[in-house]
Amino acid sequence: MLKVKVKLKDKKEFTVPLPYALLHAGGWIASSPVLWKFVNNTLIQKNVEDNAKVFIPTSIDRRVVKELLREIKQYRGLTIVEVKDKDGTEVVVRL
Repeated sequence: MLKVKVKLKDKKEFTVPLPYALLHAGGWIASSPVLWKFVNNTLIQKNVEDNAKVFIPTSIDRRVVKELLREIKQYRGLTIVEVKDKDGTEVVVRL
């Protein structure tokens, strides 16, 4: 389970647990060819208007996402992100 812990400067703290099933569903959606087609079409239209060049992958392989999530389970307790802001806000992401 991925845990996102946010602590605000006024000492309010809350934790958002993300179960692996939800991560798998998010990975399945993020690797959807329909989503990537929409993203590419939208960004191509925007880049034509702005005359900018951006490299965008055409898709993400679902097998790679599935294997990544399977490997992540082996590192439970690992702190992925730990950020402390000047105003006292802290964000910690742990497996």
